[in-house]
Amino acid sequence: QAIIARKRKTRQRLFPRTDSLPPRHRGCSRRAQAAMAMIDAFYIFTKGGLLLWSTQLVKVKGNPLDWLIKEVLLEERMGDASAKKDEYGFKWKLVNEMDLFFVVVYQGILQIAYLEGLLSAVAKEFLSHVADAFGNGLSIKHVDFDAAFLECRRKVDKEAQEARRPKPQQNFAAAKKGATDKNGPEKGLPASAQKSKSGEGGDAEDDEAKGKAKNGKKDADGGEKTKKVKQARTWDGEGKYSKKIADELDFSKNKPRDESAAATAAQKASFVGDSEDEENWNKAEDEVESLSSGSESEAEEKKEAVKSKPGRVNSLFKTLTRSVKNITGDAVLSDEDLEPILSYFKTALMSRNVAADVATQLAESVRTSLVGKRTARFASMTSTVKAALQEAMETLLTPKKSVDVLRAALAAKHAGRVYTIVFLGVNGVGKSTNLAKVAYYLKHKGGLDVLICACDTFRAGAVEQLKTHSRCLDVPLYERGYGKDPSDIAKGAIQHAKTNGHDVVLVDTAGRMQDNEPLMRALAKLVAVNQPDLVLFVGEALVGNDAIDQVTKFNRALTDYSHDRRNPRGIDGMLLTKYDTVDDKVGAALSMVYVTGQPIVFVGTGQKYTHLRKMQVKEVVKTILG
Repeated sequence: QAIIARKRKTRQRLFPRTDSLPPRHRGCSRRAQAAMAMIDAFYIFTKGGLLLWSTQLVKVKGNPLDWLIKEVLLEERMGDASAKKDEYGFKWKLVNEMDLFFVVVYQGILQIAYLEGLLSAVAKEFLSHVADAFGNGLSIKHVDFDAAFLECRRKVDKEAQEARRPKPQQNFAAAKKGATDKNGPEKGLPASAQKSKSGEGGDAEDDEAKGKAKNGKKDADGGEKTKKVKQARTWDGEGKYSKKIADELDFSKNKPRDESAAATAAQKASFVGDSEDEENWNKAEDEVESLSSGSESEAEEKKEAVKSKPGRVNSLFKTLTRSVKNITGDAVLSDEDLEPILSYFKTALMSRNVAADVATQLAESVRTSLVGKRTARFASMTSTVKAALQEAMETLLTPKKSVDVLRAALAAKHAGRVYTIVFLGVNGVGKSTNLAKVAYYLKHKGGLDVLICACDTFRAGAVEQLKTHSRCLDVPLYERGYGKDPSDIAKGAIQHAKTNGHDVVLVDTAGRMQDNEPLMRALAKLVAVNQPDLVLFVGEALVGNDAIDQVTKFNRALTDYSHDRRNPRGIDGMLLTKYDTVDDKVGAALSMVYVTGQPIVFVGTGQKYTHLRKMQVKEVVKTILG
């Protein structure tokens, strides 16, 4: 009986009786009512956050609209005009003339054309409904839009049903009349064109035959030469693992070392420098210095590109009027106006090492926020677009949470627990060197007792490298040699820190490519078992498109292979290395932040321990835009 009652309630909710519906829903057919049930909610609100009208046809779980505003609309990710969160899908339309958002929330799969048609119809009807009383959007507290919304849905549903109706098939006579003879000559083409068209295949075949003959000749000439194949090094013996092989690969035990005071001082000088360098670092602020902002030639090219933009109307009078408004301002921006300007800015972003996908999405987001807006007085379209792009990039790069590692470590010390940081990334990006920089920073700026943990048990010389940094920093090192489980070593280091009163544990991991699934599973296990306070992805400032692939797959691997499916752990922040080698091509920072939504905690600006800074957002944006 309970099952029957539940089914009856579900049937009544999806196909209610006409007399039991509210007045605004009466008169709908059962099919129209079923179509309406596919949409969960509809919201209309201003850019300032004022909700003008909303309706929920099905109760929405949680607060998906809050997520949409915080994670998409405010983060300059609205170029696609669609998003997905758990079981809910979002589609929206932005009307810049009134600064209004129209958002539809739905579940399952709906046709994009249907959703776009519904949004356009509702936006048009709403603007005509409140055109006189709207003003600046602050004078309206409630809008009675229920009946108008229902009428819009009826029209859109009717158009969708008509579009789904099958078209009548052509009869045999009409199909035969419109058919063409494929073997015969085509009508409307001259004889020479037909001859050249028929000869294309033969020419291609001749060229292919010539190419094969030429390649065959090269193969015949070079067939006698043989290349020497380099013998691969045996790491595990393919199942023949023995103690002898392990001893040969272990470079951390029973090796002579020069640990004299003179040798240690020489190594320390190479990393720290003299006392004057250290004193200057202690007095310096933790921010990146101003970078170059492009050349004058690029500015001239930009002016020429804007000047060469063709007029969008053929009338000479309208073209001249448009040019004057571009100088004096008060012009309504359209897609045709923004296309050449955004195209130029997108190319400029990619030349500054911003990934192509990120540059495209950022340009589309700016386009969406500017179409239909009026430029300010005496403000050109180019300056308006540049200001919007600058604001969007500053919003992206500005951290949404605290990135003060020193303050967090001091707070953990006062709370009586050990603060743990895990460094991860691909091979050769400088994880060990920058880990030593962070250790130097925490020790000298905060007076913290730091412990370094060597969890790179694969790369030959990794433990020895950390031993060198440990001696130069006068910081203890926790290591267990090679061939051990990194997660167990990290767990032992944290327990050792608790027992011996260390404040911070810095965990170094082996470099690995983002497509290596077994190594990524091992990394996810290390993070899941030890639950560090901060997971830092170490990446190079030199990479462009590859930055997206690296940071995305590392973050996805940590999330997918996490032991706790309900609260998966991903990347918490990023450390950008080799920042001093890229000059004005600092776009990798923008790409990584855009993809992950996580902030850049530090940037490495050299080889010495003092070459560690915090990123200054405005200077980076100024450098990218030139």
